[in-house]
Amino acid sequence: MNPYRVLAAVAADWGRFGPYLRSVTGDAADTTGAGDAAGAPAALASVLRSLRSMERHAPGRAAAADETARSVLALLPPAEAERLVAGHPGRLAGTLESGTLENGALEDGTPASETYAGFTAADLALLLLDDNPMVGPLLGPVRERLLSYPMLDDWAAEAHARTPGLIRLRGESGARGVDRIPSFQFGDAATPWPVVVTVNGLLDAARDPWGAADWWLSANGYLGVAPAELLGGGSGQDGQLVGTARYVVEGE
Repeated sequence: MNPYRVLAAVAADWGRFGPYLRSVTGDAADTTGAGDAAGAPAALASVLRSLRSMERHAPGRAAAADETARSVLALLPPAEAERLVAGHPGRLAGTLESGTLENGALEDGTPASETYAGFTAADLALLLLDDNPMVGPLLGPVRERLLSYPMLDDWAAEAHARTPGLIRLRGESGARGVDRIPSFQFGDAATPWPVVVTVNGLLDAARDPWGAADWWLSANGYLGVAPAELLGGGSGQDGQLVGTARYVVEGE
């Protein structure tokens, strides 16, 4: 068994396997010490977090991946665990040393031998530990693009931890353990643009911060530019931003 591919395959079919991995302890957020805040059982959260912290060529990383994969399989119903491995024997079998796995790598340098359908073990960590859905070959690049924009530094983000109406990119925390807050939302470091708070409410940024960030930072066919570029342009442009966001929401 290639443990990296087992973990990546679980991430690739998260809708199917995720409930099993989160349901072992129930609502972990309400059970002190039971698991991770996103719902992972404590033992699995611990080994997955340890694996994520290791550099690619770190000693013991392969053993940590194997332990993590076996922890995942042990939490699945036996039939699901068997189906996961047996259902894709050509892609989940083998080891990193066997030489039987195809060459190549993802853009971030992850070797093909550690991927499954464009997903990686790191994607499973994002899903399970961080409750971050921006993973895989489609959403992963969007996550990276959004994170490339300027963010508040960790001290400023911590100061705004309770400021309502802001986009907070969960699961992409800085050194002080606070979520990343895109800086376009502020006219200065202390005060968010009022129109940003209004539009974020319309876009339900608290529920879908990545989608809201993508709306602000992507070119908009109606506005002609990314909405964030119109901030600070006065009440007329603020009205355009609110109207455009409302149109998007009502159109859904």
